[in-house]
Amino acid sequence: MLVLIIILALGGAIGTFIENDFGSLRAKELIYNSIWYQFVFLLASVNLIVIMHKTKMHLVKARALFHISFVIILFGAVLTHYFGLDGMMHIREGEKSNTIILGEEKINIPFYIALKEFTLTRYPGSRSPSEFSSDVTVVDEKNNKKFDANIYMNNTLTYGGYKFFQTSYDTDEKGTLLTVNKDPGKMITYIGYALLFLGLILNFFDKKSRFRFLMRKIKNMPIASFLYPMFFLTFATTSAAQENTTFLENYLNEHKENSKELSTAFGSLVVQGPDGRMKPLDTQNREVLNKLTGKSSWQGMSANQVILGMFSRPNIWKKVNIIKIKTPRLRKLLGVDENQKLVKFTDFFDIDGNYKLTAEVELANQLVPAQRGTYERDLIKVDERLNITFMSYRGVLLTIFPLPNDELNKWVDFKTMFATVENSQLKVSTGRLLDAAYNINYKEGLIHIQEIKKYQKEFGNVVMPTQKKLDVEIWFNKMALFIKLSIIYLLFGLVLFIYDLSSMFYNRIYNPNIKTIIIVISFSLLLVHAFGIGIRWYIGGYAPISNTYETMVYIAFAAIFTGVVFLRKSTIALSASFMMAGVFVFAAYLGEIDPEITSLVPVLKSYWLSVHVSVITASYGFFGVGAILGIITLILFMLRSKKRLHIDTHINNIAIINEVTITLGLILLVMGNFLGAIWANESWGRYWGWDPKETWAYVSILVYTFVIHFRLIKNIYSPYLFSVLSVIAFYSILMTYYGVNFYLAGLHSYATGHPVPIPNWVYYTIGIILLITVSSYSKRKLIK
Repeated sequence: MLVLIIILALGGAIGTFIENDFGSLRAKELIYNSIWYQFVFLLASVNLIVIMHKTKMHLVKARALFHISFVIILFGAVLTHYFGLDGMMHIREGEKSNTIILGEEKINIPFYIALKEFTLTRYPGSRSPSEFSSDVTVVDEKNNKKFDANIYMNNTLTYGGYKFFQTSYDTDEKGTLLTVNKDPGKMITYIGYALLFLGLILNFFDKKSRFRFLMRKIKNMPIASFLYPMFFLTFATTSAAQENTTFLENYLNEHKENSKELSTAFGSLVVQGPDGRMKPLDTQNREVLNKLTGKSSWQGMSANQVILGMFSRPNIWKKVNIIKIKTPRLRKLLGVDENQKLVKFTDFFDIDGNYKLTAEVELANQLVPAQRGTYERDLIKVDERLNITFMSYRGVLLTIFPLPNDELNKWVDFKTMFATVENSQLKVSTGRLLDAAYNINYKEGLIHIQEIKKYQKEFGNVVMPTQKKLDVEIWFNKMALFIKLSIIYLLFGLVLFIYDLSSMFYNRIYNPNIKTIIIVISFSLLLVHAFGIGIRWYIGGYAPISNTYETMVYIAFAAIFTGVVFLRKSTIALSASFMMAGVFVFAAYLGEIDPEITSLVPVLKSYWLSVHVSVITASYGFFGVGAILGIITLILFMLRSKKRLHIDTHINNIAIINEVTITLGLILLVMGNFLGAIWANESWGRYWGWDPKETWAYVSILVYTFVIHFRLIKNIYSPYLFSVLSVIAFYSILMTYYGVNFYLAGLHSYATGHPVPIPNWVYYTIGIILLITVSSYSKRKLIK
């Protein structure tokens, strides 16, 4: 059975690379829909039934339920795949249709769908769709039935065995495109899902389950543990000398010291973001500065000070090093020092005013993402930063003026306001504000900020957030809570590491008072993290798990939750939890990860988003803790000697804790994926589409299923091998979460012959883990 699991996992993984290089149709032809892959599924199902019979699994009800559920789900999938229908129906306003298009084939259904009206709403002042829906009438002449219905994202129409989903629309917004689905396997599949969820939940309470068996062992463990060695991340921070004139230096110093009050008031204004989200200007200024420099402040100035300065005195700020560049090759092209990380706006143009990167940027944009290397990606990002810088100089992003009586509730920038808004008082106040900022008379500008606020409330109050929400968001920005928490997590983990290490070598029993302090601190940090997530939820108006940054913060929360709630008996698990949480939050502030709160696309406006994503990403926290525990165990093998036999006990205990942690993670990952399948089927008519993200989630399930069941191969199993597998398996999670989004094509595109470099951290972590694994290999048999 384990061999079949490996074959399925390898097939799924290889399929994602085939899809990346040759397209989804080729991947389905060679892997997912192929006869051999379906035959492996059949063998696995038969094998599972035989195993359940031979092991008398029916005696353990929970275990039997969730194992047999997989067979039922596969049977439902067979009915859907071979006997179901999945097509498209196009209807124009005022017309009706009963024709479904299946590829090149057309079939007629026994009733009509008439489109009365198609409605598209956008975010305020934006072209981004917020919602779109179809008001339709079902006309069934045969059964003499006629009724109206409304179809929109996450709200479907079901009639006559067919299900209709809102999918897209015509460019003139006068026609709709519906997905039509007929699924004979739906009921059987959902029964399988129900049995799966029931079995996994009952597994927590069944006294005969392995999970309860392991938990009893953990409760009886002595409280002594050890934390994995802390690895330090060092970053070289070189500063390039700036050849500024005395005037420039004097201006920057005066702006830094005297513009704080005006800049703070400037940041308290409301702005309409490019995606339509209404937010404090303070938030947008931080987002802009973060895109330009990678930081939320610059040379002691706040983001509000920087953006106000760039807009009020653009000619000065064009000579300031404020645009981040990563690659030496690009710096050389611009003619700056190869170690200089920030460059000036003027560095991008020659003496004739020609853009130096025109040809290079065009070539980079002509390449498909799979062909772009580090240089090309940096080139495109830098070009984007240059455009943002230019827009900041011109104030294009400062859309702080609502247009009176505008149907779309659009807000505009300074230039558009002066040209279109008939409000002389506003124009006078705005002009004087700009004069005050230009002439460095900052205090005089404060009264004019109040005039703009008054105008915003009078004409834009319909879409403005409450003052309380604005104040909370500005406060949350200043707090920078999560980056502070990451440092605390890493330091707290380091303290536990030192204490645990000494306890291990001297075989000491924990001081109960110290243990109590550790638990209190752990619970407090968990509550603070939960508070931070809650505040971000309140600000954004939806569960903060919709982008990479938010899910990394949530994974960190799940890692701490794992240790504090489930494994607090063991300080080693707490240590691993905090270290993993610290690494994830810290990593959320590195690279190209954007912490911006954005508006949701229509398909994500569903409670299923909160349930599906939160459950899946929580599992990553558990798996991360498991990987850390595996590394700890390998280090303990390295430290094992005849003089320290008590280390054997710790190795066995950690292996048990690790198995429990991975089991919990696997349960969450399985439930999250199948909840996602329900969401997908109810929202757009398919359980599974074999896109790389969900395929790697499926691969991760198979990988961890192998790890959990590896103990059944008694001739091979050992705590050493289990620890190695728990570490290696985590790379499937990293691939699911990070690699698919950023580096799937970057591993190597053999079809195109354009290699894209793998990030250095991948080499470093693999090297460290290999070193630890090899170093501990010779002592793997010392455990009895």
